[in-house]
Amino acid sequence: MLHVRQFHLRVLEPETAGVDSIRADIQKRFHGAVSEEEKRNRLGHYYTIKWDGPEGRENEAVRLVFQCRQAATGSKVHQMEVKAPAGRKGHSELQLIGPAYLEGGRVLAWHLSFYRGTELIDTRQSYLWE
Repeated sequence: MLHVRQFHLRVLEPETAGVDSIRADIQKRFHGAVSEEEKRNRLGHYYTIKWDGPEGRENEAVRLVFQCRQAATGSKVHQMEVKAPAGRKGHSELQLIGPAYLEGGRVLAWHLSFYRGTELIDTRQSYLWE
């Protein structure tokens, strides 16, 4: 099982968010940022990924490959890869923030691949991914 939760931080002031849970998520992302520049560099997309399984493969390392297209970069595909230790369940967070977000723009489409060892186990993607 693979689950992706996405959060787009696009405001500098948490008070402008109307829903308490969204305001709390914004405050969490800004924790420790003091100056306006530090806050601006935390704007962007956050993807929290949780995985579970498959059984019998807990000893193999996990590799997550995230690909996305951004508004200002056209058809260019931006790729990030995260390696996680072995274990049946786990979670990780991918961030497209700071200069990568400020220059590339918002994410238009994304695709996530979940590997155990060298074998592709599962994928998730946004509606607009081809």
